[in-house]
Amino acid sequence: MTLRNQYSSPVSFVDPKLQEICNQHLRNQLDGLLNQLPENQARLALQFSLSNLVAKMLEAPRAHEELVELFSTAYENLLSSFKKAELTEAEQVSSYINATGLVMSVEHALHTFQDIYRVQAFIRGVHQALESKQDNHKIHIVYPACGPFAPLLLPLISHYAASDTARHQLKITLIDIQPGAIKALSNLISDLDISDYIHEVLCCDVMDYQPDHSIDVLVMEALQHGFTREGHLAFARHLAPYLAADAIMLPEKIAVTACLNIGQREFADQWKDKKRTHSSLVDPIIQSERTHLGEVFSLTLESLRKLTVIPLGKGMELIECNQVQIPKGVDGIDKTSLLLTVTATTFGQEKIHEYESGITHPLCDMSVCIDFVPQVAEPDDLLVKSGDRLKFYYKLSGSPGFLPTVA
Repeated sequence: MTLRNQYSSPVSFVDPKLQEICNQHLRNQLDGLLNQLPENQARLALQFSLSNLVAKMLEAPRAHEELVELFSTAYENLLSSFKKAELTEAEQVSSYINATGLVMSVEHALHTFQDIYRVQAFIRGVHQALESKQDNHKIHIVYPACGPFAPLLLPLISHYAASDTARHQLKITLIDIQPGAIKALSNLISDLDISDYIHEVLCCDVMDYQPDHSIDVLVMEALQHGFTREGHLAFARHLAPYLAADAIMLPEKIAVTACLNIGQREFADQWKDKKRTHSSLVDPIIQSERTHLGEVFSLTLESLRKLTVIPLGKGMELIECNQVQIPKGVDGIDKTSLLLTVTATTFGQEKIHEYESGITHPLCDMSVCIDFVPQVAEPDDLLVKSGDRLKFYYKLSGSPGFLPTVA
């Protein structure tokens, strides 16, 4: 897919305050109070900030400004712990493509904690999922591609540790392919004093992992907007045989839907006076201009076990997805682009809606040309007409994502 397919909003889901903190770290200017504290006090500050953040999130929904303050304090403490790991430049910045997709650099993975509504939905969802397992047997939690902070789980475990909750019931396996991530993660586990909860910390490709115990709870988020670029679906397929009969997978559901809209309206006009993106800040008029086509794909435990796989050889497979129809009689349809939107239900009622996270920012696929022929042709242009049906496939390869075709 060409660079012209990367149409996106100039406004980010990340609050500017959290971006400022990250910039300070990346410029090596993070030299605040915590760096001057004795090590034991810095650890206590880290533990308290994460436990306090989680306690507030679990109590009730919080105003955005309060969340930003809580996350900012915790993020500064996490960055201080990360700096103590003393990663080399290569350990921080190395990224590459492997057989299942992008392997993100450790430096980039740090930013996940800035995605506050993603983190909140997972923390609340994991907590509810664990509460739903009320029996006393040990619960094996596996978190693949967890990065240097394991941000969708470890803050919750730090909160549990503060009250000595489930210390002997949970056994957690953390996996990442990046040696630098494992180095920082091991340091963080020590700083949080949560080693009693940890079963294994593994530096390996998720596709090589064969657990010694069945998986009771799978916590995973390895995707980018439009359900692209990273190996989430490949990882889920690989781990499915190891799931216990009553296993819970978080997110419980990832739904990808297709719609049409004018890119300028969707990604520029809608956000011109906004400091950040969020589902509560969308323009209802611009949203009403969308032409909804339908669901392209959804990933649940049930659908994972029923995937139709088409092998193409040389490590490439296609997953058969749904069809949608382009309607007739829509004025200006030749000016619209295909948008793939994602919503994620972590557990129960905990959801990540459009524009609330980097993973739910709509993806604009400008290779689909409806009722027009582009002046400058690209190799992957798909020329379609009003009334045509689009059939989607999902590519399992080093460049995962959806492949639209004319049915």
